Amino acid sequence: MTMLRTVIPFCLVIVLFNLRLDLSRFIPEGETAPQSAVSPKNHSALSNDEYLKWLQEARRRSLNLSSTEEPIRIMYRAMNGLGHQLTRLSAAYHFAMLYQIPRVWPTHNPYCRGNSTIFTIYDYLIGEGQLMVDIPFFGDNNLYRNPNLFPRPNITLDHQDQQRVIHFSNEVQGYGHARAGKLWSIEYLKKGNALGKEVTDYQLYHQLMLLFEHKHKARIQKVLEATRFNEHTVFGLHIRTGNGETGDFTFKGRGMNDLDGWVARVVLLLCDYEQKHSHYFTKKPLMVYVGTDTGSVMQKLRAASNKTCEIPFVSSDQTFVEEGKSVTWNLGYDDLDKCLTGWEDMFLDMYLFTRCNSVMAGTYSSFTQSAPLSFMMHKAKRQQLQQQGEGDEQHPHYFCDVGVDGNRMDCASTLIGWLNQTTSMTWGVLNATKQRMKHEIMFPVLEGGGAIAQAFGRAGIKMD
Repeated sequence: MTMLRTVIPFCLVIVLFNLRLDLSRFIPEGETAPQSAVSPKNHSALSNDEYLKWLQEARRRSLNLSSTEEPIRIMYRAMNGLGHQLTRLSAAYHFAMLYQIPRVWPTHNPYCRGNSTIFTIYDYLIGEGQLMVDIPFFGDNNLYRNPNLFPRPNITLDHQDQQRVIHFSNEVQGYGHARAGKLWSIEYLKKGNALGKEVTDYQLYHQLMLLFEHKHKARIQKVLEATRFNEHTVFGLHIRTGNGETGDFTFKGRGMNDLDGWVARVVLLLCDYEQKHSHYFTKKPLMVYVGTDTGSVMQKLRAASNKTCEIPFVSSDQTFVEEGKSVTWNLGYDDLDKCLTGWEDMFLDMYLFTRCNSVMAGTYSSFTQSAPLSFMMHKAKRQQLQQQGEGDEQHPHYFCDVGVDGNRMDCASTLIGWLNQTTSMTWGVLNATKQRMKHEIMFPVLEGGGAIAQAFGRAGIKMD
């Protein structure tokens, strides 16, 4: 593989995405697109086993496509931590859906040394091959595409048969953090569905989790059996203390000044919640799966729980760095196996969070705001449809932000509610300080008319 080049400006991306190509050229010869790729139901109409089987074959074929079969290729180069890169990868995936590009190739800066390449980390996590974009509607019936937001440039490109490679490095041009009044107003989100971003986020994360589950099935099964995961109503609790990290983490005030006090209060918060909502936990008692960067957190949680209501706190078997030694995304490892295991540990926590009933974010983090948030919103929506006219025997699916002092949690069951911080349920000390919030989820920029026009102008392209 050639080395990744610098990011192509947004204007060229728009040009290449809008080429009027025969869409049949995107499907390899002899391959038939599954019903999920052309049906409004998408891949949710298939069982996980059926979808995984198709995914594996489609990804295998994606390794050796000709320029005729794949005239445009998207290469996304990930940087920073896992949550950071997945929220950006979701933007590249959504961009591909809008412009009907059916594949995205995830790559990564080679932080694992030795024989590491840009493909090493993702190949290890989910296997070789591209991610398959589940386009809701092929052809002109793409309900998410708005030509007023993405005008076609007045340009004709030669050499139509030459493959064009679009490189996204870290950020995806045209996407930014959700900020009310800046990128998306809440009313516009309700009306426009963010051009289907919530839908494509779940499609991407569902695909990633299926592929990870298949490749690391033995380890996952070991954790599920050791914790008796499926016999409980599981809340996922993410606690990132920083473990000595400085710099940007400290600057943003994301650490916990009093970890012992926070742990004691959050355990009491959960004990009180369990007691007051005991009807939800009769058949499947409450258990908390913990993902953290600090090994001593588990000991503290268990000690506090043993003194109170004895809720089980569990985690996967992982090796943590020494106390006070920060975990940072750009730490290079000379030991390739050790490096890959570290990424696997992180992905395993994220995978298990997606299997939880609800997720609690100890502090704001792109880690929980990527796949865990998307899965909780999807589960909540599905549960609301299933329970119409029925009883409420199962605990609701929530994504919860724990307050600064660990004595309140603000929980949402819709993405709009979470973005607008109009929660479905708040529990604990109601006048306690809420979590410092920053939305890490990425949306297409709506105020891009001027900026995009300038980009086209600099490239010498006239707009119709």
